Amino acid sequence: MSFLRALQRFIGATPAPLIHPKQPKVLLMQCCLDAIRVALDPEMRAGHEGIVYLLGRTDGDTALAVTAFKPDALTSRGSFSVDARAMAACVGAAGRYELQVVGQLHSHPAEAYHSDGDVEGARIRYPGYVSIVLPNYGRLLPSFHGAAIYIWSAHRWNELSTTDIIIIPSSGPWTSKAGTTRATIASSGTPTRTA
Repeated sequence: MSFLRALQRFIGATPAPLIHPKQPKVLLMQCCLDAIRVALDPEMRAGHEGIVYLLGRTDGDTALAVTAFKPDALTSRGSFSVDARAMAACVGAAGRYELQVVGQLHSHPAEAYHSDGDVEGARIRYPGYVSIVLPNYGRLLPSFHGAAIYIWSAHRWNELSTTDIIIIPSSGPWTSKAGTTRATIASSGTPTRTA
C-alpha cells in the first residue's frame, strides 16, 4: 500500500475521480435536417437569408433537434426578422409536444459567422441553446461545410466545430424496415423482437 493511500484511509478521504469536461454536441435527426432543407428552399432560390428554429431537448451540453419550425419572417438578401407573434407561435408549437426550442439556424449570403445583428437577434439564450449559421444561403446542405456553430454556456456564445454536429439516421439497426422500433414491450414487461 502506498503512503498516499494509507494516509487517505487514515483520514477517510477518497480521491476524487478524474472527470473530463463534456464536449458540447449538436445531434440532428435526419428528418430534422430534411425539414431544414425544405424550409430554407424558398429563401435559397430567392437569394435571401432564411431562418428556422430547432425543436428538441437539451441537457445544457448536448442539444438534440428532432424537427425544424419555420417562423413567419421578413427576409432579404442580407437579413431576416422574426416578430414576437411568430416567436410565440414557435414556442407554442414546441410546448404542445413537450419539446424545447433548442436552437436557431439561419443562412448568410457568403461566409458564415455570428454578426453583431445575429448576436443581438438571438433572443433565446440558455445553457445548451445552439445557433448555427450556414454560408451561401444554405445551398451546401446537407453538408455543414463552412458553417459557424455556437452553443450558449457560461453566459456567452462558445464556438463549436462542424465535427460537433452528428446526424442521426432515420433508420438503422434500431428500426425495422417499416420504420418502427425493433423491440416492443410485451404485456409481461419483457422486450420482444419485431423485425
